[in-house]
Amino acid sequence: MNRRERVIAALNHKEPDRVPIDVGGTHVTSICKQSYHALREYLGLAPKEVKMEEMFSVFGQIPLLDMELAERLHSDVRPLSIRAGGDWKLEIKEEGDYYTFVDEWGAKLFMPKAGGHYFDYREFPIKEASIDALKAYKWPDPADPARYAGLREEAEKLYKETDYALAVTPLFGGGILEQGQRIMDMQEFLISLVMNERFADYMIGRLEEIFLEASLRVLDEVGPYVQVLVWWDDLAGQEGPLISPSTYRRLVKPRHRRIFDAIKEKADVKIFMHTCGAVYDFIPDLIETGVDILNPVQVSAFNMQDTKKLKREFGKNLVFWGGSVNPQRTLPFGSPDEVRAEVRKHIEDLAPGGGYVFASIHNIQNLVPPENIVAMFDTAYEAGHYRK
Repeated sequence: MNRRERVIAALNHKEPDRVPIDVGGTHVTSICKQSYHALREYLGLAPKEVKMEEMFSVFGQIPLLDMELAERLHSDVRPLSIRAGGDWKLEIKEEGDYYTFVDEWGAKLFMPKAGGHYFDYREFPIKEASIDALKAYKWPDPADPARYAGLREEAEKLYKETDYALAVTPLFGGGILEQGQRIMDMQEFLISLVMNERFADYMIGRLEEIFLEASLRVLDEVGPYVQVLVWWDDLAGQEGPLISPSTYRRLVKPRHRRIFDAIKEKADVKIFMHTCGAVYDFIPDLIETGVDILNPVQVSAFNMQDTKKLKREFGKNLVFWGGSVNPQRTLPFGSPDEVRAEVRKHIEDLAPGGGYVFASIHNIQNLVPPENIVAMFDTAYEAGHYRK
């Protein structure tokens, strides 16, 4: 069974030869820059310079995982991604103690020169929660041909010349809820969901229009080649929801449903929803919107620790993609043996019957010991074989 066949089987809730593994197949299942370099050195691979402007994700400081490292870590998935608009160019500046850049939405991001790990949003183009401010704002153009230049050729080459499963993201920002927190102050945006619903509904509606058009245009280019479409919209934090389930159902869920229905009418792809944290209460709603895959299955968050329970309750309807090793304790601070034990436990809980893709819980952060990273993926490869 090749890589693509293995992933397709798991996505269809069948048991392949082994649990598929994803390392670097999406923007949210990869490795931060410092850990990437440390891991290559630990494995005896030649140093590989990655300039800041060449990052797969500049915001998250995520290099595009090279195939040499992806193969060493047994990955079955490769990424594809929409491009930036043609009227925007990345310009990283040095301002005092920070590196800065302005993204194509007009938000300004900062990363400390000393000890910085990624960029944070600090300055926002939407200053007030008013309809007039939204009407005056220059929204990015999802029809810009530059966003799709070369994407078809890249997808076709990967599809024909490799056996990797392919995952594409059509988002050039956050999702329809998350991007609102990137173009205005997060606190102010979340308050508007309750105190100024007309404003919030207008903003989310514009984001729906933009990302729906981008999704369909991306699939016009790569639809015959990809198996997974990657979406993200964080709904929860460590201890509970960022917004109430009732607010989600009123303002966001119908839009997710429309977008995902249109995507599935356009192409035979599975919808991958990345939503961090304590999302247990949202899972039935996500299933109803058409989500096929839940990521990252953050086992360190409230009500997400019991992976056997998650599989029992939702495994018939959802593929779990992630759920590997506690990213806040075991992976950064545990021993390799503790990492191996947790990997085996979660594979035992989530793998039966298919419907599981092993991946890190979000991107592997800087300073995680490389021996723990290797232990995680090597153990998944060794322990993930199905018995026929």
